[in-house]
Amino acid sequence: MPPTPLSLLELNNTIKEVVDNNFAGSYWVTGEISELKINPTGHCYIELIQKAEMNDRIVARSRATIWVNTFRMIKPYFETTTNQSLSIGMGIMVKVSVEFHEVYGLSLNITDIEPAYTVGELALRKQKIVQQLDEEGVLHMNKELELPFLCQKIAVISSLTAAGYEDFHDQLVNNPFHFKFYLKLFPAIMQGEDAEKSIIEALEKVYHYESLFDAVVIIRGGGSKADLSCFDSYWLAYHITQFTLPVLTGIGHEQDDSVADLVAHSRFKTPTAVAAFLVDLFAGRYSELNRLQEEITSKSKELMSDSKDVIETKISIFTSKIKELVQKRKSNLQNFNYLLVSSVRKLVHRKEMLLNKKEINLRLSSGKFKEYPQNMLENYTGNFIKQLNFTFANNLNKLDRMHDKIIYLNPEKILKRGYSITMKNGTVLKSTKTIEEGDQLVTILYKGKLISVLKKKSL
Repeated sequence: MPPTPLSLLELNNTIKEVVDNNFAGSYWVTGEISELKINPTGHCYIELIQKAEMNDRIVARSRATIWVNTFRMIKPYFETTTNQSLSIGMGIMVKVSVEFHEVYGLSLNITDIEPAYTVGELALRKQKIVQQLDEEGVLHMNKELELPFLCQKIAVISSLTAAGYEDFHDQLVNNPFHFKFYLKLFPAIMQGEDAEKSIIEALEKVYHYESLFDAVVIIRGGGSKADLSCFDSYWLAYHITQFTLPVLTGIGHEQDDSVADLVAHSRFKTPTAVAAFLVDLFAGRYSELNRLQEEITSKSKELMSDSKDVIETKISIFTSKIKELVQKRKSNLQNFNYLLVSSVRKLVHRKEMLLNKKEINLRLSSGKFKEYPQNMLENYTGNFIKQLNFTFANNLNKLDRMHDKIIYLNPEKILKRGYSITMKNGTVLKSTKTIEEGDQLVTILYKGKLISVLKKKSL
């Protein structure tokens, strides 16, 4: 025969008696909040869990209750001390009494809480996240990105209705220098349980248009530590470290840096501080550009002045050489003309002597002709004179063409016809082989000169 069974009520009463007899006092217990619900009557119902250190497996679980009268005292005390609200995932140390109810089973009745434990847990959790990011080699990745020289196109992650966003927008758009900034808002939830996921989704949207922006700004208008707890998230921080654009934060809290602040390219206390930084950065870049412009202008004027002196010297030397060459050619022409006239005279004289000699020989050698036919001599002489005149006129024509050619080749005449002279370091260029890309060239025109930098050459 089986033993007589107990009813469930009898068993539960037995358990209740054992619990009441053996757990009459109170106990300080640590655990993590996995569920939290505040009843309309004001009671707070919590589920506490404990996880294994190695794999986060739940090794213990228990229901707990903070009755309304106790919760009214614990809640403000805890929030004032920690600047946090009780929330899921938070580690707490509470004073409990163990209770067993015949219908509702085992539960813990929370009568007190130790805020210092939670503060330490949050700091430890934050420290562990930073340490993990560091061990993964990503902690400073976003900081290593370089801000564009002119940071104008800004992707903003914030709540559209946040006062911080309005301040940020107004300070950039109405900056005293009238610099032009291009802002695009990617709305996100900036506090609460859904904030982490919302901000990450906004980052992913920005990533699809990253080529359109210079930087990303994450801003909100301040709040309690509980409101800002999403910025101590590992996954949000990890997404910031991996982002391909510099991320600037202005979350609006003056005390501790969040993990998001620590991994961002630049961290600022408030949204307006981010705006001031961007305006000051632009002003610095603008000032640097003005300085460079003045320096380039000064150097260019100095170079042009030096080049002008060199060119004028070269032109003077070139003109002098041309005049010298023309004078030399003119002298040569005069000498040639003198020699030509002298040679012609000698030739005529020799021909006359030869004719006279032939006439004498003819008269002596021929008994049939007593006199040289006068008409033949005249014809021969006439043809000779015509040939001589033709030769002389042809040579004079050649001299005129040579003179015109010298005048035609005068550099000033050549420049006037649209030609130019290109020089490098004062040397006239005759081939592209003597120049390289990036060389500075000076081109002399009929009126004025050009200074240029070679970008491309072809043989």
